[in-house]
Amino acid sequence: MKIQRNYGVDLLRLVLMYMVCMLHTLGHGGILYATEAGTIKFKVFWLMEIFSYCAVNGFAIISGYMSTDRPQKYEKLVDMWFQAFFYSFVISVLLTVAGGNIEVTKKEVISWAMPVAYDKFWYFTAFFALFFSIPILNRFVVKIDEKTAKKGIIILIILFGTWNLFANAFKVQNGYSAFWLMILYCIGAFAKKAKVFENKKTSTLLAIWGICILITWIMCVHYGNKIFVNYISPTMILSGLIMVVLFARIHLKGTIISRLSPLAFGIYLFQQNQIIWEKYLNNAFSFVLNKSVVVGVLYAIICAGAIFIIGLCVEFVRSKYVGILKVHQISKRIVSFIQYLLEKAIILFD
Repeated sequence: MKIQRNYGVDLLRLVLMYMVCMLHTLGHGGILYATEAGTIKFKVFWLMEIFSYCAVNGFAIISGYMSTDRPQKYEKLVDMWFQAFFYSFVISVLLTVAGGNIEVTKKEVISWAMPVAYDKFWYFTAFFALFFSIPILNRFVVKIDEKTAKKGIIILIILFGTWNLFANAFKVQNGYSAFWLMILYCIGAFAKKAKVFENKKTSTLLAIWGICILITWIMCVHYGNKIFVNYISPTMILSGLIMVVLFARIHLKGTIISRLSPLAFGIYLFQQNQIIWEKYLNNAFSFVLNKSVVVGVLYAIICAGAIFIIGLCVEFVRSKYVGILKVHQISKRIVSFIQYLLEKAIILFD
């Protein structure tokens, strides 16, 4: 049976990636931490930051929410590795040749060529591990009933989210880990299984989402406590989950969106390239603070949009060359070879 594509979720992937661009514009771009605490600019820019902060959680929740019982296509993961290799190695070499990074060590070049092993893109490294756990997680999700799934969501949020904010007992590394992506995957899968929030009105979900943002913002700007500005924060988990549920309700025809959505991950990899990250994005947008609040907000929105569009264009060109070079066929051959080696290796366990 053919599974109908949800173009609302495809749109969400693009929205979430723009939010990631906004996070990088405000944070690494030098806007947030140069603003004076207590000022209007401080409050406004932190509101923008907090509003966008659930984006990373949203991506991982989508993985679980849209999961199916179909066998894993491991060539897809190899395709993603080649994609990461392009942004880590090829882009870095091109920028170095162009004069963007003159002092390069042998160790750096090796790390560029091995993006997963050297954790060049933390989310992809974490997702790499998640990918192999998905078949096992799916077998568990399929068997549980709706009531158990709802209990599972509550337990996961309390145990690995709320608890870890204070004690870090389970070492989820504030959300920068494969373990955390597995938890979010389960939350997304449980939410779909239990039809979480599906009976709630859109206005109600927007209100809950707004409350989550407001609580986090008040704690941050009025009490100076950024404890909820964290991937493992319950307010950020709920915000991400609500976004997934809301966008899944949107019914669209997927002509343009279905073509753009697969390019979203490349936008993340583009801006996280080590040279681009350190040389071109680091404190690049602090000039925004010299503007009025309204103009500054507009500049931040435009700067994030520029990162998004440039990354989108680069990924679009890369995807065309990937098709010409038939990289997907190479991925299939690599997977077939690895499977052959594994078949031989399991004899050792007989």
